[in-house]
Amino acid sequence: MDPRRVIPHVRLIGLLACLPSLSRASYAQSGPSESGAVRLQVRSVGGIPLDGAQLRIVATDPWLESDERGLFVVTRVAAGNVWLRVRRIGYRPDSLLIVTSSGKTLDTVMTMERVAVDLAPVTVLGRRNIQGPMAGFYRRQATGSGRFFTRADIERRAPFNLTDLLRGIPGVRINSRPQSNSVRIRGSRCNPLVWLDGQGLFSTDIDLDVLDPMSFDGVEVYSTASVPVEFQGNQRASSSCGTILLWTRQGEPRKASAPKRKKGEPSPAAQIARLLDELKVYTAGDVDTVARIDSMSVILPEYPDSLYEARAPGRLLAEFIVSANGTVIIESYSAVTTTHRDLVEPVRRALAAQRFVPAVRQGKAVQQVLQLPFTFVPDSTARRRKQNPPSPRTLLDI
Repeated sequence: MDPRRVIPHVRLIGLLACLPSLSRASYAQSGPSESGAVRLQVRSVGGIPLDGAQLRIVATDPWLESDERGLFVVTRVAAGNVWLRVRRIGYRPDSLLIVTSSGKTLDTVMTMERVAVDLAPVTVLGRRNIQGPMAGFYRRQATGSGRFFTRADIERRAPFNLTDLLRGIPGVRINSRPQSNSVRIRGSRCNPLVWLDGQGLFSTDIDLDVLDPMSFDGVEVYSTASVPVEFQGNQRASSSCGTILLWTRQGEPRKASAPKRKKGEPSPAAQIARLLDELKVYTAGDVDTVARIDSMSVILPEYPDSLYEARAPGRLLAEFIVSANGTVIIESYSAVTTTHRDLVEPVRRALAAQRFVPAVRQGKAVQQVLQLPFTFVPDSTARRRKQNPPSPRTLLDI
């Protein structure tokens, strides 16, 4: 069902016995001495804040928009009976009658009911979905005997020098020199073999402290006996003095970067609402064939280090437009709800690379807005859930 055609719910907050009639609720703005303020948080039924919800008090006023906390703060609201009208794509529009007092702030909450039927969620099962150079890092971390530092570890420690990160590792000694520090592993007398992004630095005695520790996604340290076979060097450069593997942070594609809005520029959610009103973008209920993920090439988000290490599950409901050629218009992306803000960027990067089969309306490919759920599950939790798999879900219909 199209929520734009749903009659808003009506709810009342305040001293209803004091109201002369619903039709006489006051919307007019007045002077500071006769006005109050409203602080409204909009949530989903599950209690998660709704980003991009729109609120209007007076029919002639522009729509206001909730922030990532689902909050609206409206000042200089006329004291008395005031209607709050809230809408969000995919949720049932709602109305709330409040009673404001002069010089006071009224705090209230609105829970919005979802009317869209969700697509089956994209599930990220821990580290199994990692691709690229860091896939090997996490695989070795799970099964190897070295010492590992993830991006989260590095950021938490915030070392000034790379050798500062290595201090305290059993068997590693840092020799301080006037010009540089040297690293010795397990009593060896020579420098450990260093690899940078899978390439051995065999031709130079590298000073690790010339490298910025904050520029790495991962660092691995191995003693002589535990070096993985693919990093044991060759006849010219042996790993007999230990090995250090460095994995630099990968630059994010420009199109995947969070767009910076100019002052006064509408948010992605507001732009989508406008395009829907102008019939330039369609919902699932408006097309003959809905847009769907190209199953031949599924791009999965990376599980954030901090959440994975804490074995913390997470959920995010992504909203975006699929163009007529099957790509995501990444500027339209936003998180409708999320349990952790750390999930927003990994999902953005995955969607920027994901291909879709576009929606079809009257025999022609068209743009469609999708709300796609993502579920992040640590491996240990996933194994338990496999015993009781969730029931399948149907296509989104908003």
